[in-house]
Formats: sequence, C-alpha cells, structure tokens
Amino acid sequence: MLDQMQVATITAFSCSATEPVNEIDLSEYQPLHVGRFRCLVASSLMDGCLAARKAYAEMAEQDEYGPFLFLTGYEYAHLARQHLPAGLTPVEKGDWQRGFIIGWLACVFGL
Repeated sequence: MLDQMQVATITAFSCSATEPVNEIDLSEYQPLHVGRFRCLVASSLMDGCLAARKAYAEMAEQDEYGPFLFLTGYEYAHLARQHLPAGLTPVEKGDWQRGFIIGWLACVFGL
C-alpha cells in the first residue's frame, strides 16, 4: 500500500537556478506557523486561517458542548460563508477556503 502512495510537493514560489534570490518579491507572502510547520503563504490564505481560528473560538464560547471537532460539508460551507470576506477574486477565494480548513484543523488538533 505504501508503495502506491504518491507524495505531492508544495512550492510557495518558483525560482530558477539562474535567477538571483534577492529579486523575488516576498512582500506579498506572510509567515504561517502550524505546529512545527512554517512556510510563506499568500495573504488570503493567512486570512482564512485566522478566520477559522476566530470561528473556532466563538463556537467554543457559544456552544455548551464546545466546538465541533469534525464538520460535515454543509456545516463547513455554512460556517465558511459566515466569515468569508466580500470582494475576493476566485483565486483568492480558493486560497481563503484552503486557509480556513488549515486553521480549523490546527485548532481541532491543538497546533
């Protein structure tokens, strides 16, 4: 089974061997720390992560049983729609939703 698994690599930005590193504009990226994992991500992904952490904290305060550990697709979509900012492009919206999932799971697993 393990020999059939594929490993995907995540690249935050591309850089050729001939391109000097100092020419890459890193001002568009923000540092994201989840547990021991640290990387530079787009600001919309970071905003989604922070929105999920806020939603998790609000649910912990409001619900007598605490926040839900696992969400159904409908619950996730409803919760994300409540916190989704207006005016995002489709690419930014996708990044924001990915960040929301990362932030929610980080809260669930205590990272």
